[in-house]
Order: sequence, then structure tokens, then C-alpha cells
Amino acid sequence: MRVLRLLTLGWLDASGKIRLAFAVLSVFLAVATGSFVSSLPWLLTVIVLDVVVDALDRMPIARQGLLDGVVMALLALAAAAAGTGYASVDIGAALLVLIPAYHFGSRFRKAGYLFSCIASSAAFGAVLATGQHRELTAVGFIAWIFSALVLGALGAWNQRLVDEQELDEADPAAREAIQLIQRLHDLSEEMSTGLDAPAGATLALDLLSAEVPSSRSAVLVASDTEHLVPVALRGSTRAPWHLSEALSTILASNAGSWRPTEVPFEDELGRRVALVVPFAYGNGPTTVVVVERGMDHSFTESERKAVAEVTRRLAPTVQAGLLFGNLRQYASLEERNRIARDIHDGIAQELAALGYQVDALRSQAGPPGTTMRDALDGLRERLSDAMADLRLHITDLRVAERPGSGLGAVLGAAVQSFGSMTGVRTTITVSEGRRRLDPRVEMLVHRLVMDVLADAQGAGARNAWVTLSSSVVGPAKVMVSHDGDAKRARRTYHTSAIDDLGGTLAVRNESNGRLTVSLSIEEPGAVGSGRAV
Repeated sequence: MRVLRLLTLGWLDASGKIRLAFAVLSVFLAVATGSFVSSLPWLLTVIVLDVVVDALDRMPIARQGLLDGVVMALLALAAAAAGTGYASVDIGAALLVLIPAYHFGSRFRKAGYLFSCIASSAAFGAVLATGQHRELTAVGFIAWIFSALVLGALGAWNQRLVDEQELDEADPAAREAIQLIQRLHDLSEEMSTGLDAPAGATLALDLLSAEVPSSRSAVLVASDTEHLVPVALRGSTRAPWHLSEALSTILASNAGSWRPTEVPFEDELGRRVALVVPFAYGNGPTTVVVVERGMDHSFTESERKAVAEVTRRLAPTVQAGLLFGNLRQYASLEERNRIARDIHDGIAQELAALGYQVDALRSQAGPPGTTMRDALDGLRERLSDAMADLRLHITDLRVAERPGSGLGAVLGAAVQSFGSMTGVRTTITVSEGRRRLDPRVEMLVHRLVMDVLADAQGAGARNAWVTLSSSVVGPAKVMVSHDGDAKRARRTYHTSAIDDLGGTLAVRNESNGRLTVSLSIEEPGAVGSGRAV
């Protein structure tokens, strides 16, 4: 195999093979013109210098500037030898100049092959000055120099193609990503709100309010007919979930039949009417603009057209903002997960080991009531609080808003991961409506579930059950049960966040031996704000 590689010149690159071909042609031309003996010294000089330069290029030399200077000097000597050979031998050595010219061009581009022509011409002129030369014509000299220039340019062009090919093969995905990100940067500067979907939607609602008076308005996006995600709200802190059934019915119909639709309903503000305008841009999510006001103020035809026009203009902006937000979210999630993993595998494990050592000392310090035992009990309690805080921070890092999935999907993945890592058999039941809960509620529920599961593991539980229920109206409810030792489990999970959000927490022992922790919480801002028009 090695012999075959040598015979097929597999060890030579394209530039080396071309220069070798010029050397072979020079030998044939010298033999054909009967000047082989007189051409041989110049032929050997040019070939040896070219081989030395090629060997230097393959050596791992740190000082690139010094190497370039040596290479340029050697190639200039080769060009001078070719010029001397042509002046002395005439046509038999005419092709020798192509070897250093091509090598110069591939190594130093335009400046290289121009320098090669200057060196060979200078040597040619020096021989003419001595008078030791054969009969040469001006046409032959011009053709000789022109061929050297053409081959040098060809060497430079070939090297540029090689560099571009190496760049293409380096990482095409990375290069395409760079181009896309640069284009996104340019486009975001051209847009008034950049690639920010909430900012663009909020600005659109503010402008729309001047043309279409309303008490509440919202921009929603829907990837299907079942899940609605609010992007911007005006006049309310709560998205119009009371319209979810009507919105689902509208979105389930053919997109070609979508028209501005008035939907009557009744809520805490009385009898109302909402104008619903959906618009789908391309294959992306559907953008839905909802404008509502009192039943006695129906929407005029001009107002319907105004809302439809705003929706049509807003849909591409929202879709672009969501796509760009997903890109940022992927980078953020990766970093948040890395930090959470570092905390969990580092500080949290050290604190857990320290807690076990404190437990061992407590067992040796005597019964409760003694000074040492009480001090160790206080230390253990502070360690438990520190561990609880760490769990909260890890949860904050790992839980992120995902427009395409609700709390049930995120919680299900977390519970499944807990079960696979600890060996506790987990069962989760989710009954989730079409709305997304307030992010603060989602964070609180996730924290509570993971806290109870962590304590279930410490209490020796073999099974744990999680039930989540959130509908279009009414409070969100979560219940976590486990069959661990109730005496070793915590009896309180109450935090100030529960009070701030108006939640109700209960911890009780079931007749079947389970410990159950339940939380019921209304979404903040459940009662829409704003004044009826």
C-alpha cells in the first residue's frame, strides 16, 4: 500500500504535482532540443531549491516571519537560476521559470509571482550584460515573461480555491449560523422594536387603541387550537381565557375562512363583546388579536378592518420575535442547566455530607435538652434551611418559561428525572387546561413539588404521587403524597410566596398512611382590571 501511494504521488498536494509536471516537461524539452547536458545544472538547481522550500513549509517552525523570509529568498534564487538558464541555453531551459513562478504565486499570491518575474528578468539581464548568451529574440523574451506571469497567477488562484475549500469544510453549520446571526442583527436594527415579540405586540396594541377604543386587548399566539400563550396585554393583567373555547372553535376551522369575529360573553364587568382576529403567517404559529368592550358598543366595519390590518402587520413581527427568543432561550437554558448542575454536584453534595456528619454527632451528644445536643440541633436546622434555599435556586435555574409547553410538561419531566435518579417510584397525573399559569404560580408549584419529593426521599418513601389540576377558570391545585415515615418528614412547607400569591397550603396524614401536601392558588390578577367602555 505504501509503495502504491509513492507511485501514485499520493503524498504530493496539487501544487507539488503541477510543479513536478513542469520539471518533467523541462527535461523532455531539453532532450528534444539536444541541450539536456547544458540545461542540467540549472534544472537541478531549480528542482533542489523547490524541494527545500516544500520541506521548510512542512516543518513546524514557530517564527512564521523568519520562515517566510527564507522561503522567499530560496524561491528568488530558483527564479534567478531559471532566468540564467534561459539566457544561457535558450529554448531548452525556457520552462524552468514556471516552477518558481507557480510556487511563488501559491505561496505569496500576487506579490510572489511578480517578485519571481523580477528575479528571473534580473538574472536574464545580467547574463545579457556579460555577453555569454545565445541568440535571443524580443518576442521570445516577452512570451517567456508572460508565461511566468500567467502560471504565477494560476498558482495564486489555485491556492485561493484551496483556502476557500478548507474554510467550507471546517464547519459549514457554524459559518451558516454566523451569516444568519449577522443578518438577524441587521434586521433587528431596522425594526422599531427589534426582534422582541412582546415589545412589538405592546406597541401594536397601543397604536390600535387610538383607532379602536377598548377596555381590554391582548395579543395571543397559538401553535395549535388547544394552547394559547399571551404575548402582550393592555388594560388587564389577565389574558382573556374566558374566550378560550370560542377561540379554539375559530382556530379549528379552515384558515382560509378566518374573518374578524365578534364573540359575546359575560364576566365580572357584565355583558361584553370581544372582536377576535386570527392570522397565520406562513407555517408559524397563529397570531390572535382580541379587543373587548361593553356589549352596548358594537364594533363598526372600519374598526374591524383596522384590527385585521394590525393583526396582518403584526403576525410576521411576532413570529420573528418568537423564533429569535427561542434561539436566546436555548443558549440561556444551556447556561442555566450548567450552573444548576454545578451547584447540585458541588455545594449541595458537600452540605448534604456535612448534614450527615452533624446527625452522627447529634446521636452521640445525648438526649434532647442537653447543651451540646441543642446546639447541634440548631446547627442541623440551619443546614436544612441552607439546603432548602439551594434547592430553590436550582429550581429557579432549571425552570424557564417555554411558550410551547405548560407547567405539566415541565413538572412531568422533573418528576420523572427525580424518580430515575433516586429509585422512588413516582406517579404524576396532570389535568391541564388551555391556559398558561402565571409564571410566579408555576415557579411556586414546581418548588413545592420538588421540596416534598426531596423530603419524601429523606423519609424513606418508596412511592410518591403528584396530581396537578388547572382549568380555564378556578384555582390551580397541586397535591403531592408519599408513603415515607411521617415522623421524619417536614410538617410545614409554608413560605411568604404563598401568602403573597393568596394560596392555601395544607399538610395532613391520610388514613392509608400517606403524607399529603396540597396547594390551591388563584392566578394573580384573576379579576380583570380596566374600565368598561
